[in-house]
Amino acid sequence: MTRFHGKTILITGASSGIGRATAVRLSQEGATLVLIGRNMDRLNKVKQCLGENHHLIHECDTTDENAIVNFCAALRSQGITLGGVVHCAGIHWLRPLQLTDSQSLQEMLNSHVVSSVALTRGVITNRLASKDGCSIVWISSVAALQGGAGTVAYSAAKGGMISAARVLAVELARRKIRVNVIAPGVVRTPQSEVFLSQLTPEQVQAVEDRHLLGFGNPEDIAGVAAFLLSIDARWITGTTLVVDGGMTTH
Repeated sequence: MTRFHGKTILITGASSGIGRATAVRLSQEGATLVLIGRNMDRLNKVKQCLGENHHLIHECDTTDENAIVNFCAALRSQGITLGGVVHCAGIHWLRPLQLTDSQSLQEMLNSHVVSSVALTRGVITNRLASKDGCSIVWISSVAALQGGAGTVAYSAAKGGMISAARVLAVELARRKIRVNVIAPGVVRTPQSEVFLSQLTPEQVQAVEDRHLLGFGNPEDIAGVAAFLLSIDARWITGTTLVVDGGMTTH
């Protein structure tokens, strides 16, 4: 398929996991990509595996608002317009309430809510969104929809993304910009492996058993992101698609 031929799409957190899988999927469908992450070596490896030289890579920490401002301004100076954005970057750790102070809570909010809004604001203020329409996709989590011990900061941040996306969908519709969220269950990525390593084998199995179809792979989310970016989703905005292998059916 070449649904994205002639379109430029920005992907954050593109050096691994869901971001990397999304880059591969969109490249296969003809997109020109702008890939950002915090490790240039890993970004270069992703770019090489795409088999094309016209993709761009940038080192950028999306928790740093000034870095986002400068990055978006740089794209504008290069005359780049975006047909889509997929925001995958973010952190995840388990921490019980007793150890969740205001600093750790703010760190999580910065990584997810603040970065999502700041990146979208940078796209808008620098007029990077294509006049033909732009689709913005944020990666949240089913943690925003279900309670789990040790996830108060993470769940709050991921829930904040869902609420903010609804508001921005309203604000940006007149600009032909759609804003949607994907809420995955547990997907086998380097980040989730760190989370799972903190559990016993029995606990890991219990978590997987809650997913009727087992744990997901990054490609499972990449395909949904491609759908939301495509013309097939032109009448979808302000929504959250749960992609969790049946986890939230319980």
